[in-house]
Amino acid sequence: MSDKVQKIQEITGAKALVKLLKTKKVDTIFGYPGGANLPIYEELRKSGINHILSRHEQGAIHMADGYARVKKKPGVCLATSGPGATNLVTGLANAMLDSVPIVALTGQIPSNMIGTDAFQEVDCINITMPVTKHNELVLHAEDLVPAIKSAFHIANSGRKGPVLLDFPKDVLNKKFAHNFQSEINLPGYNPTIKGNVGQIKRAIKTLKKAKQPVVLFGGGIYLSNAINEFLKFIRLAQIPVVRTLMGTGIIAEDDPLYIGMIGTHGNTIANRVVNKEADVVFAIGTRLGDRSIMKTHLFAKNAKIIHLDIDPAEIGKTIPIDIPIVGDIKEVLADVIQRLEEKNLGLETPWKINNNKRTLLSIRDAAPVMQTIFNELSNIDQNIHVSTDVGRHQMWANHYCTNPKHLPLITSGGLGTMGFGLPAAIGAWFADPDTPVVSLSGDGSFMMNMQEFIVAVENQIPLTVIILNDYRLGMIRELQTSFYNGHYTTHNFSEHVSFTKFAEAMGGKGFDVKSTEKIGSTIRKAVQSRVPTIIDFDLENISKSALLSLNSVAS
Repeated sequence: MSDKVQKIQEITGAKALVKLLKTKKVDTIFGYPGGANLPIYEELRKSGINHILSRHEQGAIHMADGYARVKKKPGVCLATSGPGATNLVTGLANAMLDSVPIVALTGQIPSNMIGTDAFQEVDCINITMPVTKHNELVLHAEDLVPAIKSAFHIANSGRKGPVLLDFPKDVLNKKFAHNFQSEINLPGYNPTIKGNVGQIKRAIKTLKKAKQPVVLFGGGIYLSNAINEFLKFIRLAQIPVVRTLMGTGIIAEDDPLYIGMIGTHGNTIANRVVNKEADVVFAIGTRLGDRSIMKTHLFAKNAKIIHLDIDPAEIGKTIPIDIPIVGDIKEVLADVIQRLEEKNLGLETPWKINNNKRTLLSIRDAAPVMQTIFNELSNIDQNIHVSTDVGRHQMWANHYCTNPKHLPLITSGGLGTMGFGLPAAIGAWFADPDTPVVSLSGDGSFMMNMQEFIVAVENQIPLTVIILNDYRLGMIRELQTSFYNGHYTTHNFSEHVSFTKFAEAMGGKGFDVKSTEKIGSTIRKAVQSRVPTIIDFDLENISKSALLSLNSVAS
């Protein structure tokens, strides 16, 4: 090989990294610069890749999360060493529990200084190991290309999830003849895609014999892109269905086969059907987490349980399973459908459920106002990506944000991360710039990452932030009411915070709403304006105005 060819092939690790990002069709990166990752930023500057400057690394990774959920490919975020890397931990855990593909890139101090407690040094690998699907410290330039290729493959295959790569600054700066044609070699990593034929036959036989079967589905339907197969299966078999928190929007709320959401904040009929009446429960794409099953000894106590999931670690983890099926949902349901159609195996006597009243488990305080707000939002007949934060509003949104043009909700299901909603909505817009975004938040959640509103202003994102403001941590108050004899501690917030003034100070618009008659018009005005807007809904004053209106009508 000539010296000229060799010289052309030798490029820095940072340049090789950015070149690989372009081959992976990465168009947007969310990040925050620091000394250790500046070599990457120098190459990004010349790359044409859109870099979005968050105001906190947690905001960056939540943006990557929202981007990944909408774009259906890995979101990419970038942070520096030390505090930059540790600020990603919550976002990694959030993506891990919700099975969101993310590739997180972190700079690290030079490799010869690792272990000396140098400035901004942390052991990023051991810190993030429990909250990533895979992580790697790339100590040698020749390992850089295989590491990046593997990261994207691992993040977006099998059960999707976050991968973190940590790059010492000297590796990023070192020139090396990188082999871009190298193949991925991952011994032991071979996710099961096709379901076991014997288990599939057992499941079909069990469903065929069932008198009162029910399907319980979760967000895995989305992750495997299996909505069409799922709907075809349940219509073919005429099996009623219930969902978890992460299953919003997969089936229409008014579908005759749909019963409701199960779990702690679910629907009484859905919980009754699963826990007391069903003789077979077919769980598809759900972790069967504690918020869904509540008490393990009461879950589906009269039923045989079939569990289909791509992650074998989730099957039998919380509940004993009678028929486990490991595989990709899309592939397995296609197999099931084919077998049902070939043998004409529909249910002989479809189970009819009286489902006229879908009553929630509890209604407290200002919740009816939330219902009104979400109903008004659902009346907007256009495509919108809707994110939520965490708290009471998240649960009510899951019941009353019903417009299929707004679903699925972008929400933190497993980790319950306050501060997720705003940056996730921003990330969702970068994935789909033709569609406006709405972030639903409580006053507590919004203040966790409110600084990211400036990113929406800078990029003129058509974002509407709806703050359900009760001047307290509403769900904490509910828990203290239910389990601590009403001993309310450290849950109230000051009423002096003006989110409207905050929006205006950031360069956006703000609206205060204190009466019921302004709810719908304000939401429509904000969404149609297509500019970054915050609506501060004063729940207590709106509730008082609604009560006064009722009393006035009654008198």
